Amino acid sequence: MNKRTFTRLAPVLLAGMFVACGGKTDISDLPRENFTQKIPGTDVEFEMIYVPGGEFTMGSPESEPGRDQDEGPQRKVKVGAYWIASCEATWEQYDQYAFIEDPNVVDAVSLASPKLNPTFARNLYSWFKQQMELWRNEELDAITHPSPFYADYYHGMGRGSKPVIGVSKLNARKFCDWLSKKTGRPYRLPTEAQWEYAARAGSNSMYYFGDDPARLDDYAWYEANSDYETQKVGLKKPNDWGFHDMLGNVWEFTYDYYDPEFYKNLSNGAKDPQGPGYGKGFKAGLRGGSWDDFAEDLRVANRLEQQDIWNERDPQRPRGPWWLIDGIMVGFRVVIPAQ
Repeated sequence: MNKRTFTRLAPVLLAGMFVACGGKTDISDLPRENFTQKIPGTDVEFEMIYVPGGEFTMGSPESEPGRDQDEGPQRKVKVGAYWIASCEATWEQYDQYAFIEDPNVVDAVSLASPKLNPTFARNLYSWFKQQMELWRNEELDAITHPSPFYADYYHGMGRGSKPVIGVSKLNARKFCDWLSKKTGRPYRLPTEAQWEYAARAGSNSMYYFGDDPARLDDYAWYEANSDYETQKVGLKKPNDWGFHDMLGNVWEFTYDYYDPEFYKNLSNGAKDPQGPGYGKGFKAGLRGGSWDDFAEDLRVANRLEQQDIWNERDPQRPRGPWWLIDGIMVGFRVVIPAQ
C-alpha cells in the first residue's frame, strides 16, 4: 500500500475501529417508565420517555396530499419496547462531548491527518496503546472529538437549549457512543420505524394532531413561524405521548440508511424493521421536517435522503464529512432499545 493510498484510507479505517470498539452498557437498572438522564460530571439532563412497543401502520396512504412514492406501500409493522428522548439533542448536551476536555476523548483531526508525518504516527501509536489499556481494564474506550468547523459552529442561531445542527450522521453516532460510555446505557439513533411509531403516538393522520395544517403553529416550528432559525426545544405542544418537536425545528437522523424501496421490501407484521446498513449508494435517512420547511414537508410519513449540497463548501473534503455539514436544518434525538 503506497503512502497516498494509506493516507486516504486511514480516516475510514479509524472510523471503522471507533464504531467497533465498545464498552459495557446495561439497562437492568432502568424501570420500564420515563426517566431523567443526567450526564455524569455535569448538570446537564434530559428526559427519556418509555415506549412499550406495539403494532402500527407505517407510511402514508396514496390519498394523502403531498405524499411521495417512498412513503409506501403502507405496512403494518411491530416495534419492541424502547426509550426515546422527549426532545431533540441540544447544544448544551452536545457541547459536553465536543468541547469539554476528557481523557477518553481524542482529537479526530490528529487521527485523520491528511499527511503521514511523525505527529500522525505518534498519535496513532498513542491511540492504539490507550485502546489496549482500556480494553484490558474494561473501562471507557476512546471516542473522538469532532473536527473543527470551517465557519461559525452554531451557524449564527445560538446554542444552549436549541437543537444541535450541522452535524453529520457519523458525528451523531459518535455522540451516542460517547453518551453510552458516560452513562453505561446503550444510546443510539432511532430506526425509521421507532421514530415514526413515537411520532404518530397512536394516530394515523397526516400530522400527529390530525390533518389540518392550520394547527401546526401549536405543535411545530416551520417556515411560517420559525423566524428562519432553530428555536429552543420543548416550547411547542407535545404529541399525545409527550414528544416535542417530532415535526419541525430540525430534521432528525435515523439509524437506518435511506432506501426509496424500503417499504416495498417489507412484509406485513415485520418486527423491528430496519433499512439498509451503510453501503455504496446509500445515504443517511432523516425524518420530521425543519424550521425551513413548508407544512407538507412536516407530515409524519415524509422521508428525506441526505443531500450532497450539505458538504459542498467543506474545504476538508473528504475528511470533513466525517463530522460536520452545512445542513443547518439537521439534528437528531437518541433512543435506548429495551432489549
